Amino acid sequence: MANQLPSALKKAEELKKEFSDKKALLFLDFDGTLAPIVENHEDAAISEEMRDLVQQLSKVYPTAVVSGRGMKDVNQRVNLPELYYAGSHGFEISGPNNFLKENDEAQKVLPIFDKIEPILKEKLKDINGVDFERKKFTLAIHYRKVDENRTSEVHTRVSEVLKDYPQLLKADGKKVIEVRPAIDWHKGKAVEFLKEHLGEKNQKFSVYIGDDVTDEDAFKYVDNGIGILVSEHGNKTYADYSLENIDEVKEFFQLLLKK
Repeated sequence: MANQLPSALKKAEELKKEFSDKKALLFLDFDGTLAPIVENHEDAAISEEMRDLVQQLSKVYPTAVVSGRGMKDVNQRVNLPELYYAGSHGFEISGPNNFLKENDEAQKVLPIFDKIEPILKEKLKDINGVDFERKKFTLAIHYRKVDENRTSEVHTRVSEVLKDYPQLLKADGKKVIEVRPAIDWHKGKAVEFLKEHLGEKNQKFSVYIGDDVTDEDAFKYVDNGIGILVSEHGNKTYADYSLENIDEVKEFFQLLLKK
């Protein structure tokens, strides 16, 4: 839990020194970390202040944004072309100089998403507040607007449909179900891949900041680094430090940049 972790703000000075000494690579989640969680996922937006801080940080630490959102979506919302972006939980990655990497195994599963999306929509059509977000390699089923006493029903119905599609798996996030390819690839594997492209030779020390259950995969993969959990998600965490909210994320960034 986040409230059981030491505050990254209180340790900012020593963390800043460690980041500098070890030439840290910086990995940032988007929703709940750089942009506030909103009722309608289409409305999520990063503030100009936060964008400016990230841009300044990227001049000090090689930086990537790692998100469950589609790659083009998160790229457009952050709008800093000098960064790397891992979208759809890392199944698609882009970067400067037209860099593009898509998971080859996931490509083979794309036709199944086309088949299953209308089936899931039909199964859930009588539950008010369900919102579908199709990305290239994943399908997000948002239920933030669903009546609390029907959320378990959403999970049950999705699980029932997926029983017939072993090529896909169900992953849970904050008020969202992510249907993904059943492939051993996730935000943590994307972080491992990006280390080779962001850093200099043998530059492995990484810092990952995120708020969701899906970020736990990445926290596990920064064993030679630091994980910082924003707010909390109610599950056990592999993070090392915490920040209470986006305001504290901003303050932490400001302290990292302070001369």
